[in-house]
Amino acid sequence: MTEPFIRNHHLNLIKNQGRYIQQSFRDVEDSGVMQAVKGQAAEHVKQALPVLTEEQEDVIDPLSDVETSIGVEAFIGSLQPYVEPFPILDKEQIGRLFPHHKKMEMPDLGDVDFAHRTYIGWNDGGHRKKFIVYDLDGEIVGMEGRYTPAKRQDYCYFCRELAPVMLVTFETHETDADNPEFYRALGHHICIDSEQCNRNISDVSRLDGFVRKVLHHG
Repeated sequence: MTEPFIRNHHLNLIKNQGRYIQQSFRDVEDSGVMQAVKGQAAEHVKQALPVLTEEQEDVIDPLSDVETSIGVEAFIGSLQPYVEPFPILDKEQIGRLFPHHKKMEMPDLGDVDFAHRTYIGWNDGGHRKKFIVYDLDGEIVGMEGRYTPAKRQDYCYFCRELAPVMLVTFETHETDADNPEFYRALGHHICIDSEQCNRNISDVSRLDGFVRKVLHHG
């Protein structure tokens, strides 16, 4: 059997393309145009995934052959065995990522669906901090930011969707040998609800790049 190769953000992209096909079923009458829509959707998914093996392509190809909206849903359901989950963590492992925060509010990991997570994020209201745990090149890393309580409706920097967001500022690990007091902070509007953000995100380039900048990694 083909090993899991579809990450959460890939699955979200596939769902987006599936909704596009479903909308086209309602709006497009020409069968040739409809077939082109389905083919383009499948190709868009393939381009977003890393280099695919022949077996992995066989998993994605049926998207171009769906005939109904129900068929789209069935196709998405068929992908579940190929979804690569976020590494399962416990509170002790998360605590080690933030050694200077012994009293931080921890997430309820029992409610976390690791199969549908691109990152683990939660808010600590008592300290006005947002914590993020991410798999960076196979290494689980953590970073924390201080947030402004005021919320607004805007586009999240990570998932690029319109949602309730808050401004979160992260102090980077960047240093300056000539100035021991140097520090740099980076801030963006990020979804208040990290679970919703994980349901929306279909491209990790911004999230991945931001984590690298904050941690001064690579």
